[in-house]
Amino acid sequence: MFRRINQAGGGRGNCPAVKALSYAVMLAGLAAAQVSPGDLSKAHANLDSHLKCTSCHAFGTGAAQLKCLECHQEIRTRLEEKRGYHPKAVKGTGARVNQDCARCHAEHNGREHQLVRWQTPRNKFNHSEAGWALEGKHAPLTCEKCHNASKIAPEDRAALKRTDLNKTFFGLSTRCVSCHNDAHRGGLGADCTRCHSLESWKSPPAFSHQRTTFPLTGQHQKVDCGKCHRPLAGSGPIQYRNLGAIDTCKACHKDPHCGAFAGDCQGCHTTGGWKPARLSASGFDHAKTVFPLKGKHAPLDCAKCHRTDNFRTPVAHTLCLDCHQDKHKGQFAAREKGECAACHSEKGWKPARFSVKDHAATRYPLLGLHSKVECSKCHKGDGAATDYHPEASTCRNCHQDSHAKQFAGAPHENRCERCHSEAHWKQARFTPSDHLLTRMPLTGSHSAVPCADCHRRTTKVEDTKFHFSSIHCADCHESPHGLAEPKFAACESCHTVRRWKETGTFDHGTTGFALTGKHRAAACTNCHKPEVPGGRKLIAFRGTATKCEACHSDVHEGQFRTATESNPDCGRCHTSTNWQPTGFDHRKHSNFSLAGAHERVPCRLCHDNRKLAGTRQITVYRGTPNQCEECHR
Repeated sequence: MFRRINQAGGGRGNCPAVKALSYAVMLAGLAAAQVSPGDLSKAHANLDSHLKCTSCHAFGTGAAQLKCLECHQEIRTRLEEKRGYHPKAVKGTGARVNQDCARCHAEHNGREHQLVRWQTPRNKFNHSEAGWALEGKHAPLTCEKCHNASKIAPEDRAALKRTDLNKTFFGLSTRCVSCHNDAHRGGLGADCTRCHSLESWKSPPAFSHQRTTFPLTGQHQKVDCGKCHRPLAGSGPIQYRNLGAIDTCKACHKDPHCGAFAGDCQGCHTTGGWKPARLSASGFDHAKTVFPLKGKHAPLDCAKCHRTDNFRTPVAHTLCLDCHQDKHKGQFAAREKGECAACHSEKGWKPARFSVKDHAATRYPLLGLHSKVECSKCHKGDGAATDYHPEASTCRNCHQDSHAKQFAGAPHENRCERCHSEAHWKQARFTPSDHLLTRMPLTGSHSAVPCADCHRRTTKVEDTKFHFSSIHCADCHESPHGLAEPKFAACESCHTVRRWKETGTFDHGTTGFALTGKHRAAACTNCHKPEVPGGRKLIAFRGTATKCEACHSDVHEGQFRTATESNPDCGRCHTSTNWQPTGFDHRKHSNFSLAGAHERVPCRLCHDNRKLAGTRQITVYRGTPNQCEECHR
C-alpha cells in the first residue's frame, strides 16, 4: 500500500506531508479492511473516527505510543510536581508514562465503559496514597463532602477538562481554609493545626494559654473561652488578640466591696478561689477581734455577718440567737436560757453534743439497745418541727404491737417489759418456769424445745402465734401410726413427755389380746410391723392379726390341716409359756391314749420319722404306728 501511495505521489515518498497523508490513507484502509478495536468511551466519543487515531496514538516510531498527557495537562502537572495519587500509581518514566495510563484507563470498550478503573472498591480506597490521609473527623466523611465544585480553587478550574466539576477528584487543596471557614478571619494565621486537631475542633489540644501574656491559673482554668474572648462589633470574628488591659481584676470582675479596699482584690483573694479570702495576706486577722472565727464560722462569707460594706459597724454576737434562729421553738428555753452552745459547737451543728450520759439526766434514761438508737428515731419531725419531749410512758409509744394484740388482755396488758428487756429484744425473758403458769406447762423434753418450733411465723412477726385453741399432741405432732382419726386416743396413754420412745405401762389386756408367757417379752414392733408408705415410717397398731400363723410359720408343713380347718389352732398343743407341746391331750386329739408307762415316753421315741422340707428337717406325726409290735420287739 505504501508503495502505491508513493508511486502515486511521483516518487516524493520522503516528503513529510505526503508521508502523513500516506499514514492516514493507510489507517483508513486498514480500518475499512480489518476489524475495528471498538467504540471509544463517552468521554472520547468526539475522537471516534478512523481519521482521528493520531490524536491519541503516535505512529512511525516503532511500537505505537499513546499521547494521553498531551491532552490531559492537569495530570502532567501533578506528575511533574509529584503531587496527588498519580505519581504513586504511574510506574513508568519518560515516554512510558503515557503507556502506564492504559493500565487503569482502558479504551475502545464501548460508550458505557467507565474509564476510571479503581484498583480497590471505592469505599476501601487508601486515601493516603493521594497525599492526604483521612484521619479523625475526616475519616467518616463521604467523597462528595469534599470532592465537589465548590471546593475547587479558581486557578485549578481552567486546567480541568470536565464540564461537571462535581464529578472530578482534582482541584482540591490540603489547606484547611479551602474547605473550612476561618472563624478567626486570618487573625491567627492560616495554619489551623497550630491549635486544632483532626479529632475535635473545640478545646484545641495544641494551644496552651500558658504561652500567652495571660497564663491561666486557679479558677481561671475552668472559665469558658467565650467568657473573655467575645466577638467584635456585631457578628464579627471572636477577638483573641489585643484584648486591652487585663493586668487588674476589675478589668473583668466587679468590686463587691464598692471600693472599700481600693479595688486591690489580690490583697485578700487568689485565682484559686474567691472564698475563703486571704485576710492574713491583707494584714487583717479576725482572731484579734472580739469574735475569733472558729469551726464553721471560719469559712463563712464576710457578708453573712457584715451586712454593709462598712466592716467596722458593730455586729451582735454575744448569744447564738443574735445570729441564729431557735430551730427548736423554745423547747429548751428552760436550759441555759435556750443557748445553743449547751448542745452544739462551732465545729458543726450536727451531731449535737448531747450524749447518752446527758440523756440519763432526763426522765427517760437510755439503757441497753436504746443507747444505740439514732435521735431522729424517737424525736420525730424535721428541723424546727422536731419534737424533743415525746411521750415515753410505755413501749407502745414508740413500738408497734408485734403480736397482733395476743397479749392485750390480762395479765399482760401489752406490757412488753414482762417478756422483753432493753438489753436485747429477741432474747425474751419468758422461761419454762413462766410457761408452767400457762395451759401448757413445759415438762420433760418439751422444756428443751426452742420457742420457734411451736410458736412459728410465716413472713411477718405479727403472724407468730402464741395462743392456741387446742393443745392436744396431734396439734403439733404427726401420728406415726397411720390412724384414720388422729385424736382417737391421747398419746400419753402410751408415751411420756420425757422421751418419745419411752412408753408407759400399757395394759395390752384392754385390746382383746392379753400378752402372756413369751409374748410379754416380745418387742412391740415384732407384731406391729413398721411400714414405709411414700417414704414415711408408720407403725400401725389397729388391725393387727391375733392368729398364731400371722406371726409364726407352720413348722409342721401343714400336717395338721383338715378339710374344714386350713390353719389349725396351735394352742391345741402349744402355749405362750413354752413352745414344747405340753398342752397336747393325746387321748382327746388322737386315737391312741397314753396310759400307764406310755405317759413317760418322750414324743420323739414314737414319732421318729423325719423328712426334709427345703433345707429343714421336720418330724412326721401323722401315720405313726399304734400297734404294739410295731414299736416293741
